[in-house]
Amino acid sequence: MTAWERMAKRAHAWMMGRVSGRYEKLVAERKWALLAELRGTVLEIGAGTGPNAVMYGSGVKWIAVEPNPYMHARLAEAARAAGRQVEMVQALAESLPALSGSVDAVVGTLVLCSVEDPRRVMAEVLRVLKPGGRYVYLEHVAAPTGTGRRRWQGLVEPAWRRVADGCRLSRDTEALIRGAGFREIHGEAFRLGLGLVGPHVAGYAVK
Repeated sequence: MTAWERMAKRAHAWMMGRVSGRYEKLVAERKWALLAELRGTVLEIGAGTGPNAVMYGSGVKWIAVEPNPYMHARLAEAARAAGRQVEMVQALAESLPALSGSVDAVVGTLVLCSVEDPRRVMAEVLRVLKPGGRYVYLEHVAAPTGTGRRRWQGLVEPAWRRVADGCRLSRDTEALIRGAGFREIHGEAFRLGLGLVGPHVAGYAVK
């Protein structure tokens, strides 16, 4: 990791720890509906600073995969504040630290925009899930093709990626999920008042 990359990751962790409050309020109802009913072993990819900690049930075994080491202290603090244990792992979503067919659910919120190989991530999610297991997601996505918002996403994206830990504004994440090979997908598209990151999808897919 270069000095610039270390600085960018440290800055991103600092920013996420301070500015995510408004966003979490906007999506809290959807997150609670998706996460509170999960049971068993839950592997969360891109767990960040741990905003989902309070939403998991008491019986959940929570494995938090977060490649940015500067997030880990805040993630541990969020777990303590929620009164729960977390197994933190520094790893990439393209190579998940779990045996095939070993977890009951995989959770990803605001993560597929920044991974290098989203198709590999989807393959890994399917690999580690038990048959009938759920992939729960909430992601900002590309605006519809041909819209002014989509054009601006493409124009801003090169600079945005440098300051937002690799985030791609114009990635068609919904199409990636639908083409991954899940048996069922239950999702919805919605928009938040957040400019270029306003278009979202949320739901769950069943292996």
